[in-house]
Amino acid sequence: MSRILIIDDEMSIRSMLRRVLEEAGHTVFEASGGREGLNLSQKERTDVVVTDLYMPGIDGIEVIRALRKGSTHPKIICMSGGGQLEVFDWGTAALSLGADSVLMKPFDPLKLLSVIQEVLANMAKPAEVVPPSNPAEQRKHTRLPVYFPASFGDGTIEQIGIVLDISPEGCRIRCPEADPALQYFQMQIRLIEPQDVLRVDLAVKRWARNGDLGIEFIQLKPTQQALLRWVIWNHQAALTKSA
Repeated sequence: MSRILIIDDEMSIRSMLRRVLEEAGHTVFEASGGREGLNLSQKERTDVVVTDLYMPGIDGIEVIRALRKGSTHPKIICMSGGGQLEVFDWGTAALSLGADSVLMKPFDPLKLLSVIQEVLANMAKPAEVVPPSNPAEQRKHTRLPVYFPASFGDGTIEQIGIVLDISPEGCRIRCPEADPALQYFQMQIRLIEPQDVLRVDLAVKRWARNGDLGIEFIQLKPTQQALLRWVIWNHQAALTKSA
């Protein structure tokens, strides 16, 4: 049978899933959070990772991206009861980042057994996904100074601020009144030239300090990626000309 890793911050969920999976003959490992789960996945060979989406610290999105960056490529089943990410189409986001299937809590434990069989039956090479970034990777490109008005929110919390610098990976926003509860969100950045709006489908707050927020871009449509590249090229050319 399969070796399965369960990552969830709720002990009752982990215990229930462990019982069902072990009764079905699977070998089960469990972790109470994303960091512990990723560490365990490096120590133990796993065929399937079942991860909650919304967890403190390293959440399910980061787990999915980190696993897809690795070399083992276990099958990934993402589950969620909603939470902050419910305002997004979290299932589509999880699948686009590399999950093989999604489950909405609460679900029949027997449904999980069926989904595990389905993902293991499809052993095709996983699609290329955007890997997670770390501070060093986030600084591979110099952030260019800009001054763009921006709005961002998750459908419940809405904020406005000023983008002070930008790069292909993300930006820094001045927003002294930022709500600390806002972690994942969509963004609209109003550009000076052309008269257009850069739309980021999914972004994450990486740090908050002295009224500034460090933002990583996770998902942009191809047209928006092209617009971002144009903005950066245009500002680089202007800086070079003025030097």
